[in-house]
Amino acid sequence: MRLLVLVFTAVLLSGCAAALAKHSRTILMNSEGERQECTVDMLRTQASYQRYDQCIKSFEEKGYKIWGQY
Repeated sequence: MRLLVLVFTAVLLSGCAAALAKHSRTILMNSEGERQECTVDMLRTQASYQRYDQCIKSFEEKGYKIWGQY
Protein backbone atom coordinates (compact mmCIF):
# COMPACT_ATOMS: atom_id res chain seq x y z
CA MET A 1 0.00 0.00 0.00
CA ARG A 2 2.80 2.44 0.86
CA LEU A 3 4.47 1.72 -2.45
CA LEU A 4 1.27 2.56 -4.30
CA VAL A 5 0.95 5.86 -2.42
CA LEU A 6 4.59 6.73 -3.15
CA VAL A 7 4.21 5.94 -6.86
CA PHE A 8 1.01 7.98 -7.08
CA THR A 9 2.65 10.94 -5.32
CA ALA A 10 5.69 10.80 -7.59
CA VAL A 11 3.52 10.75 -10.71
CA LEU A 12 1.38 13.60 -9.43
CA LEU A 13 4.36 15.78 -8.55
CA SER A 14 6.16 15.11 -11.82
CA GLY A 15 3.01 16.05 -13.73
CA CYS A 16 2.72 19.32 -11.84
CA ALA A 17 6.39 20.11 -12.39
CA ALA A 18 6.03 19.48 -16.13
CA ALA A 19 3.04 21.82 -16.33
CA LEU A 20 4.93 24.53 -14.48
CA ALA A 21 8.07 24.14 -16.59
CA LYS A 22 6.43 25.75 -19.63
CA HIS A 23 5.90 29.46 -19.43
CA SER A 24 2.56 30.82 -20.57
CA ARG A 25 3.07 34.59 -20.59
CA THR A 26 5.68 36.66 -22.40
CA ILE A 27 6.20 40.40 -22.18
CA LEU A 28 7.98 41.98 -25.15
CA MET A 29 9.34 45.52 -25.46
CA ASN A 30 10.62 47.52 -28.41
CA SER A 31 13.39 50.14 -28.44
CA GLU A 32 10.83 52.91 -27.84
CA GLY A 33 9.60 51.29 -24.62
CA GLU A 34 6.28 50.03 -25.99
CA ARG A 35 5.20 46.78 -24.38
CA GLN A 36 3.23 43.91 -25.84
CA GLU A 37 2.07 40.67 -24.22
CA CYS A 38 1.52 37.16 -25.53
CA THR A 39 -0.33 34.62 -23.37
CA VAL A 40 -1.52 31.03 -23.62
CA ASP A 41 -5.27 30.62 -23.18
CA MET A 42 -6.69 28.76 -20.19
CA LEU A 43 -7.09 25.43 -22.01
CA ARG A 44 -3.31 25.19 -22.61
CA THR A 45 -3.72 22.88 -25.58
CA GLN A 46 -1.08 22.25 -28.21
CA ALA A 47 -2.92 24.70 -30.50
CA SER A 48 -2.84 27.32 -27.72
CA TYR A 49 0.93 27.02 -27.43
CA GLN A 50 1.29 27.23 -31.22
CA ARG A 51 -0.68 30.50 -31.28
CA TYR A 52 1.42 31.73 -28.34
CA ASP A 53 4.68 30.92 -30.14
CA GLN A 54 3.40 32.62 -33.30
CA CYS A 55 2.45 35.72 -31.30
CA ILE A 56 5.98 35.96 -29.90
CA LYS A 57 7.53 35.39 -33.31
CA SER A 58 5.38 38.07 -34.95
CA PHE A 59 6.41 40.71 -32.38
CA GLU A 60 10.07 39.71 -32.64
CA GLU A 61 9.84 40.23 -36.41
CA LYS A 62 8.61 43.77 -35.67
CA GLY A 63 11.70 44.50 -33.56
CA TYR A 64 10.38 43.62 -30.10
CA LYS A 65 12.67 41.81 -27.66
CA ILE A 66 11.57 39.41 -24.94
CA TRP A 67 11.60 41.29 -21.67
CA GLY A 68 10.22 38.56 -19.40
CA GLN A 69 8.56 35.15 -19.43
CA TYR A 70 6.44 33.60 -16.70
